[in-house]
Amino acid sequence: MFVLELHANDVHAALGRLLDQARVAGLKLAAVSAEADEGNYRIRASLDVSDRDIVDRIAHRIRSVVGVVAIEVRGERCRVLGAQSAAP
Repeated sequence: MFVLELHANDVHAALGRLLDQARVAGLKLAAVSAEADEGNYRIRASLDVSDRDIVDRIAHRIRSVVGVVAIEVRGERCRVLGAQSAAP
């Protein structure tokens, strides 16, 4: 799973492009959030994919959108919820 976080001053253009790029690439979004952050917007998307190259290509395409100030890609380890098995 990777997290794509971008900062933009036009939330509609940036979020629309992000959603469109994820759809075209056939990726599943685990979560998406957007919030105002000192006059700009911070959009965070968790992408359910194991190949960082795909996420980097999407980030490169989104970076070209007018109003996108910064973009960051991070890998996150999935947490397994539930009981852990005890070793005998």
